[in-house]
Amino acid sequence: MEHSIRPDSLKKQLEKVTGNNYACCYQCGKCTAGCPAGGFMDNPPARIMRLVQANHVGEAMQSDALWYCVGCMTCTSRCPQNLDIAGTMDALREMSLKSGKSSADRSQKLVAAFHSSFLNTVRKTGRLQELALVNSYKLRTRTFLQDAGSGMKMIKQGKIHPLSALMSRERLQGQAQIDRIFEIAEQEIHSHAERRKPVRRTFRVDDPVKIESGMTIGYYPGCSLSGTAKDYDISVRKMCDRLGIHLREIEDWNCCGASSAHATNHKLAMLLPARNQALADAQGMDYVLAPCAACLNRQVIARKTLMESEELRADLESVTGTETSCRAQFIGVMQLLDGLGTEQLKMRVTKPLKELPLACYYGCLLVRPFETMSYDDPENPTKMEAIITALGAKPVEWALKVECCGAGLTMAQQEMIEDLTHRIAKNAMVNGAEAFVVACPLCHTNLDMRQEGMRARYGDIGPMPVYYISDLVALACGASAEEVALDKHFVPASDLARNL
Repeated sequence: MEHSIRPDSLKKQLEKVTGNNYACCYQCGKCTAGCPAGGFMDNPPARIMRLVQANHVGEAMQSDALWYCVGCMTCTSRCPQNLDIAGTMDALREMSLKSGKSSADRSQKLVAAFHSSFLNTVRKTGRLQELALVNSYKLRTRTFLQDAGSGMKMIKQGKIHPLSALMSRERLQGQAQIDRIFEIAEQEIHSHAERRKPVRRTFRVDDPVKIESGMTIGYYPGCSLSGTAKDYDISVRKMCDRLGIHLREIEDWNCCGASSAHATNHKLAMLLPARNQALADAQGMDYVLAPCAACLNRQVIARKTLMESEELRADLESVTGTETSCRAQFIGVMQLLDGLGTEQLKMRVTKPLKELPLACYYGCLLVRPFETMSYDDPENPTKMEAIITALGAKPVEWALKVECCGAGLTMAQQEMIEDLTHRIAKNAMVNGAEAFVVACPLCHTNLDMRQEGMRARYGDIGPMPVYYISDLVALACGASAEEVALDKHFVPASDLARNL
């Protein structure tokens, strides 16, 4: 029967998964005030928390808000009671899908279709096949003309190869392990999340990693850098070549699950990146460069959870047949550059960036959750500005450097993405920026590929090139615009770079 599950049982289930004591929420509203998607929600984060408090979990499960949540973790990072509000949204979404009691809003159909299409392609081959994802999503949603122009441009740029993508049936050597991960992910979670308590937040960053020219480090490109973000892969490799750093790709790596796993299945979101951790450890790696902020975030969280969770370690051992040491540390491009040091960078600069005014855009997942990422201040990070200054550019002061651009909902919530990126771009422009610099392919997609549609809707912003941080490091160290694939960006970026 529809009401056979007691509301207090559902609340206890949420407390078990998240570690939250919902009685601690005193409805200060900080979560809703900082939520980039709050204006699109029927029940913004504070109201979701109140519904759970009042044992109206079923109503919360049927809320449209779950399908507008972008997973930026702003709510969790700013909660004065240390409640995992983003985790609550994830758990409610997973519960709603399993129970079949989701919202009837079109947003639910679009977002759920995207996540299902994403994970189905990963389940088949171990890695995301982007063209298969798009085809599956469009068949499910009947949005056949969406992004047709962008798709044709990517084909011309060589980011998408339709014939090879359609004909390729390549599977991982460890495909049986991927199959086992999906089987385990369907089982119930038995361990409890550690009980969360109010804490006084202090942001004390970890010491920089030790990176030196001549080192060989691991490389986890992730799925998008083999396809639609191929330009990022090219520029990262060129940057490392200019810095004397050698990359060794993890053999037989798999998709980390990205937003789709953590938005719909907690155990899957841990086990997929945990297998990569096991591979990197077995292959003797100390550092592994993960250029994608979403991939990095999932890998770092999985490593921390492996160290703390006996259940996850046991599940992973049942998949791989070996114990995992968690020796390998996954780092992002910014951590690599910070570890190398600004003085070493300055020594390699041959073409300074001539005080080019740039908006350093961190997005959300590079610095959140702080307790896990521990790289830079989650509210006002400054390390990208230090790198840009060392290259000769001029970072501008602006307000939205950690505001979420919509992350992985770029296909399912296009209108919301354009609204969010317009707010970001307008703030950057009025503060004097001529271009963006990012360290994430999702940020790049939303600011670059979605920019034409956003400008057409609002009409108050001119074209703003979007550079990867690796583009600018390689350019300043003597590489050409062609060598870092600036011609593969949507907003023309080569002319500005050639004038440096």
